Amino acid sequence: MNLMRYLGLFALVIFSASAQAETNDSYTAIADVFAHAAEVNQEISTLGLEGDGVGEEVELKALINKRNKYFQALLLMIRGSSISVDIKGLHKKELRFLNSKIGINRSRGNSSAVKRDQYLVGQYLAEKEIANFIQYLANAGRYYVKEDAVLVESNKRLKKLVQKNGELEKPSDSEGAIYDATVKNYQKLLQTYGISISFTEFVLDNSGDIVVTSFLQRISIISAISYINNFDVFTSVNHAISPLKLDIGGVLVAICIFFLTLVAFPLISRVTHYLVERFILNDDKVEHVEVVLLAIRIPILYWVTFFGLDLAIATLMYKTAYKVTIEQFSYFIYSGLYIYLLFNLIESVATVRLEAATKRHKEYSKELLMLMVKVLKTIVILIALTFVLSHMGINVTAIVSTLGIGGFAFAMAAKDSLSNFFGGLNIMIDGIFKMGDWIKVENSEGTVVEIGLRSTTIRTFDNALITMPNSLVSTASVLNWNRRAVGRRIKMHVGVTYESNMQDIKNAVSDIKIMLEEHPDIANPKEKQKKVALTKKTKYLSHNDQQGIKSTQLVFLDRYGDFSIDILIYCFSKTVDWAGWLAVKEDVLFKIAGILESNNLSFAYPTHVQINRGDEPAQATSNQLLEG
Repeated sequence: MNLMRYLGLFALVIFSASAQAETNDSYTAIADVFAHAAEVNQEISTLGLEGDGVGEEVELKALINKRNKYFQALLLMIRGSSISVDIKGLHKKELRFLNSKIGINRSRGNSSAVKRDQYLVGQYLAEKEIANFIQYLANAGRYYVKEDAVLVESNKRLKKLVQKNGELEKPSDSEGAIYDATVKNYQKLLQTYGISISFTEFVLDNSGDIVVTSFLQRISIISAISYINNFDVFTSVNHAISPLKLDIGGVLVAICIFFLTLVAFPLISRVTHYLVERFILNDDKVEHVEVVLLAIRIPILYWVTFFGLDLAIATLMYKTAYKVTIEQFSYFIYSGLYIYLLFNLIESVATVRLEAATKRHKEYSKELLMLMVKVLKTIVILIALTFVLSHMGINVTAIVSTLGIGGFAFAMAAKDSLSNFFGGLNIMIDGIFKMGDWIKVENSEGTVVEIGLRSTTIRTFDNALITMPNSLVSTASVLNWNRRAVGRRIKMHVGVTYESNMQDIKNAVSDIKIMLEEHPDIANPKEKQKKVALTKKTKYLSHNDQQGIKSTQLVFLDRYGDFSIDILIYCFSKTVDWAGWLAVKEDVLFKIAGILESNNLSFAYPTHVQINRGDEPAQATSNQLLEG
């Protein structure tokens, strides 16, 4: 209940702000921001642009952008404030005193002193005109004045300012303290005319920011701050903390915004999580959309949180000159959050596309997909960097031109990197190997972990990681064990003893052939393999060679060895997986052993003949000389 009351009170404060007026504090805040803009305008006027250097132009653009940000803040403060400035009372005592001095000095013939005080009077009158214009703009927003009327009034004031600035006489050369004071007052008057003209021109270019077309447009944070500061109880406190450029209104509104941000983060998190679970995860018609939503959910939550913190800090510091610095810092944070959001979006979409292709039994190249993801991320970073540099006032066009001039030197310096990059492209486009393939490159053998832009990483079978430049891999001889659809070779010689009956050997050879033909896991040349549609590139190639299909079966009496009669067995397992191949090979070996046993054959093993020669040679048969 207390929370609802506080929220209701805060809403009442905002909606009631348009009916309240806070004269001194509101105009003081506006005057402070205007003074900072005047300082920047003075830097612009003193900036030397005689040379043709790009640096001066970049610095000028940066200063103009900084001044325009102050002007933009002024328009928001004016539109959101219900100010009522006492134009007649502004500098009233100072003007009365100066007019008296001018009359006395004129009667005494002190023309230099008269000129000095006339410049100061002109400055005060110019400041009254600025206050009058600000009051007009505030009333235009308060009473819904049309944009055309604001433009007409602003043009009229601009012509008047330009005319006065052109008619201003420069003080004649002289010496002494009075002359120095005269020159000083003249420079201040020029600065006042300059900032007045710049602000009026900005209003003409951005008149839509001051015009109010509905009641809701008048509701703003500045209005809430002005309403709170209008309470008499805060007057003394605001006076005490005024040197810090703070007020109670700004502090309280900043605390409220910070509190609402803390409440909003878990609320938004739970609501979005519920919506994803309720309408996405349980909807069979939508495939993989939850992956994208969950990926962008966290960056959005971070963005909302930082937006609240940024708004609270800007509200607290709205009177200070640090506001512009805080905005610059916030721009970098927002840029980082946008990059984070786009990175997650790119990766999630790539994941969705890959999963959808796998579900539909379509082959996507993971390597090309990863390359595309990396290229898109690089583009995002370059675009973000361009915006950041432009925001800082750096001429991006000049940088690009400089890179174009030094492009050849850059290409020569980075020729190895470019060679690796194009080597990686050749590997991906030609499909030499893919991630997860078992390959052998020169003396390196293992499973491909990643094909990067610069190098290829291979995980060896003893769990070491090898990194090889793409330029080397693309030009080397690559042995790819995974490029076979059917057929991993089983080759062996089975030796039987010389005592074996030849008819038994013939029967065993025949039985082994029948066993291989009927074995469910041995590739059979009589079975038709499923063919895929061939592209123009592969339609003239052998289907079996292109797809990696081997199904040869050979069983023959091969040779008479030193101690055995050898039977050649040559076939291929259907599986190409190493563990599956070992299981099939083991089964074949057991079956061969059974066939030999059923045909009265024994495995041969190494034997040797030993002949003993004495003084009286003994006769021995061959059977006696054989030893096992």
